[in-house]
Amino acid sequence: MRFLLAGCSLAVLAAGSACAQAVISVHAGIVQYVEGRAYLNGEVVEPKFGQFPDIKENQEFRTEEGRAEILLTPGVFLRLGENSSIRMLSTRLTDTKVEILSGTAMVECNDVPKDNSIQAIYKGNAIRFEKQGLYRIESQPARLRVYEGQAVVTDSAGQLTLRGGKETGLAGVLLAESFDRKDQDALYSWSDRRAAYVAQANVASASAVSNNGYSGYGGGYGGYNLFGSNGLGYGPSFLGGWAFNPTFGMYTYMPYSGFGYSPFGYTYFSPSTVAYAPMYGNAYTTNTSSNRVSGLTGAGSRMANVAGTTRGSALSALARGSSSGSSAHLSAGGGGHSGGGHGK
Repeated sequence: MRFLLAGCSLAVLAAGSACAQAVISVHAGIVQYVEGRAYLNGEVVEPKFGQFPDIKENQEFRTEEGRAEILLTPGVFLRLGENSSIRMLSTRLTDTKVEILSGTAMVECNDVPKDNSIQAIYKGNAIRFEKQGLYRIESQPARLRVYEGQAVVTDSAGQLTLRGGKETGLAGVLLAESFDRKDQDALYSWSDRRAAYVAQANVASASAVSNNGYSGYGGGYGGYNLFGSNGLGYGPSFLGGWAFNPTFGMYTYMPYSGFGYSPFGYTYFSPSTVAYAPMYGNAYTTNTSSNRVSGLTGAGSRMANVAGTTRGSALSALARGSSSGSSAHLSAGGGGHSGGGHGK
């Protein structure tokens, strides 16, 4: 089994494997998953397993009665609710900009390199995500909520820094106000489930790399196909990269070393630390602190336990979404069509 790690430069993999069919140009704007009906530049999006539509600069993407997950920089996910639309302004990983046109968007940041810029634009408001965290942008009413992390909002009158538990309107004077972080809806819950699936794919990917001759990123991954800066799959300012998991048919986030943490309560493991994953043999992963931020869902404590199966059969069951005792949580998107994240 092969896993592809994407860093910060354009690359093409010359290989005849199934993985080669899923190689993406490494930039922001890759549509990882679609549930329901969505459109790219007016054309219906019909993603297939392991294939991912690409939102180019100045193109528009919108959902109707459905949701979508879009990859920005490594470790940063943009998730759109129903009847929502965006325009990609810049797909560069060092300067990523997306315009929110309508609806609701959630941004999960697991890795925000200090030298890179990740921004969302909404009607004259420039929102820069400065720290790992969870953010929500709405058009009705127009506002930004910071569940965790730190964002700086700039408009023609000045700027405002928001931290966890604060929100501001985006249709007038910027003003930091408190909100209840337990105020969560269907998009929040769906984003939580998607984060869980990404975390499960991370364990499978990291363990496969570790078990096949991992000797440090500088030394390569032995037989694994890598692409990116200096052939390592990582740019100098990134703490991690995208890893394509052909069994899950999706990209997951893999830290360069050590651990990464999702604001939803999940842990991302590197090949050197995946042996510490709880229930590692069964691809069961959770943030050991479970409920890192007051008001968040503590999703780690709800992860399904697939104990009693072998590592191989557990990963196979996870890919099918049919492991006994875990199928409800592994639905990850509720049965819509996908470009990744569901089994074949």
